[in-house]
Amino acid sequence: MPFKRLTEGHSFCQFDCGDSDLNSFLLDDAINYQKQLLSVTYYVDTADKTVLFFSLSNDKITAVENSNGFWRKIKLLFPHSKHRKDYPAVKIGRFAVHKDFQHTNVHWGTMVLDFIKQWMIESNKTGCRFITVDAYASAVPFYLKNGFIFMGTQEKLRYEKGDNEIIAMYYDLMKLQ
Repeated sequence: MPFKRLTEGHSFCQFDCGDSDLNSFLLDDAINYQKQLLSVTYYVDTADKTVLFFSLSNDKITAVENSNGFWRKIKLLFPHSKHRKDYPAVKIGRFAVHKDFQHTNVHWGTMVLDFIKQWMIESNKTGCRFITVDAYASAVPFYLKNGFIFMGTQEKLRYEKGDNEIIAMYYDLMKLQ
């Protein structure tokens, strides 16, 4: 895909993903996040529309009190000599597809996630075992379909109860090795 890294002064083509928070991030905040070294945003444009964008930042999965079951599950992925109190990850901070490109026979969102997964394995400049996302509840089915799992039982229960807050999820890149 012809992803471009956002640069200062870029004028976006028309963009509307149907979510005002995501639209606002791209048009008003993304470049400021880059200036502050908080995330980097990538996008795809056609002649008249921005098709999609995503932003990435560094993250980690950390041992948290009251999540012993989840943390034990994470630690079992590693040999004992590699146990730590945290493991490196990259976070998908924002991710949106223009509404004209959603629910089409071209699965833009899945293609982008597949690209990010491969990119983190093949071209990542630092160690990165996991991809994390704080998903809108409405996006959880999309992430589940693409191999992400809940960051512990509490997150799954919150989602199943219909909690409309953000739901923490992750993907283990070793699935692709």
